[in-house]
Parts: sequence; C-alpha cells; structure tokens
Amino acid sequence: MHPADGRPVFAFPWEGATLVGTTDVDHRDGLSSEAAITRAELDYLMHALQAQFPALRLGEDDVIATYAGVRPVLDSGAADAPSKLGREHAIWCGQGLVSVTGGKLTTFRAIALDVLRQARRQLPGWNDALSPCPIYAPVAPPTAPRRMPAPLLRRLAGRHGPQAQALVDAACDGELEHIPGTDTLWAELRWAARAEAVEHLDDLLLRRTRIGLLLRGGGAGHMERIRAICQAELAWSDARWEREEAAYAALWTRHYSLPPRTNTPQHEA
Repeated sequence: MHPADGRPVFAFPWEGATLVGTTDVDHRDGLSSEAAITRAELDYLMHALQAQFPALRLGEDDVIATYAGVRPVLDSGAADAPSKLGREHAIWCGQGLVSVTGGKLTTFRAIALDVLRQARRQLPGWNDALSPCPIYAPVAPPTAPRRMPAPLLRRLAGRHGPQAQALVDAACDGELEHIPGTDTLWAELRWAARAEAVEHLDDLLLRRTRIGLLLRGGGAGHMERIRAICQAELAWSDARWEREEAAYAALWTRHYSLPPRTNTPQHEA
C-alpha cells in the first residue's frame, strides 16, 4: 500500500523485467496521440518502491521504460472525476452494428460474450450457445533443430500457439537465442515481421514483441541486427527503414521514456 495514500501498487515479474504500477489519473489531453506517464506519476511510483524496498536503493536510473494507456469510462454524472467512475460496460445496437464501451481488461470475456449475444440477434442463421469456453486449446510445445530448454519451448507454445512450430522452422542461424536482456528470441522478431501484420516499426517492437519496453532506449542498441532480420521480411527499402527507425525513436522518447523534470501538479489518485 502506498505510504502517502494507502492505494495499492503492484510490482511483479514480467518478461524478465519488473513491472510496476498502476496509477489512475484523469487524462486531460486529446486522444489523437498516445498517452504517456507524467512526472507526478513517476514520482508517486518511485516513492512506493523506495518505501517498500529501501535496501535496493532504487532510483530513476533503474527504470528501463514507461508506458501509459487511456481506458474508457461511462459517465453517470454522479462522480466529480472520471477516475472515480465505475468499470461497467455498455452496449449499443444498430442495424448491422454493435458498439461497446467501458469495462476493463479483466472483464474482457464477459464483454465479448455480451457483444456476441447482441450480434446473434442480427444473424438469424447463427445458433451458437455462446457458453464460456476455455480461452486456449492445449498446444504441444514445438520441436527444435537443437536441444532447447523445455521452459523456453513451453513459452513459445504459450505465446504463439499452433504457430510456434512454424516460428522455430523459420529461424535462421543464431535466432533461437535470447535477445540479450529479454526472454524474447531473435526468431520471434522474424516471425512477427513475416506473419503478424506489422505496419510500422513500433508495431514490431512495442506490440508484436515487447522489446521496446524491455531494453533501454527501446532497443536502439540492437537496431542493426533487428534491421538485418526484419527488413527483408517486411519488404521495406532502405529509405523506408530509415524513416521508420527515426519515427520509432521519436515516438519512444515522447511516450515510453522517463518524463522530463518539470513542475507538475500533485498526483491525483
């Protein structure tokens, strides 16, 4: 519990790093660009870590990356701040269209089933019972051309499902090794570039894989090898790659690095 206000803060292992959060502040900027952590939020989370783990003597130099998101909330008119609103979701139906807003990540299955039940009314030939089912079907771990640790193979099966074997088969020499500082394999970059609808470099490094959050500078120190693996798979010219790399570096600096030291309002929790 945060020493300042008693609000819960989490620190848990994730992809070989430690993920710390969360905060809940009102987003006052427009939605045309990505959200970014504020200086007040960073200070708030660092205060919690330093109070909980004093022997580690943690500072901002220990932070690899940051990220923030915006969640939709339903305004009932009863709360004086969006962050104090509930997490319910609502659905609107029109002819040929079902829209949903609100909710939160941990209710995604309930939201999905509610949407499908509404859609079913507009699809007379569809008679699925829409009962909750297992999220994932069991998948056997892939086989590899050389001995690989069982946990690594299980990770590939858990992350890539039935595509895990194709990912392993597509790997070139040295690509079934970890990207230093992460649990991600070089081969996962190749597979993402080949088969996972990458449109921009930030898709590859921040969403298809997470190495942009797991490596300092968003992975800038490995960009030469990333380019060697992925440029041909993406069929990008040299000029296109260089544009993408510059755009990614600017995006990472604006939205995923440490916020600048400025005079900011006190954190709202």
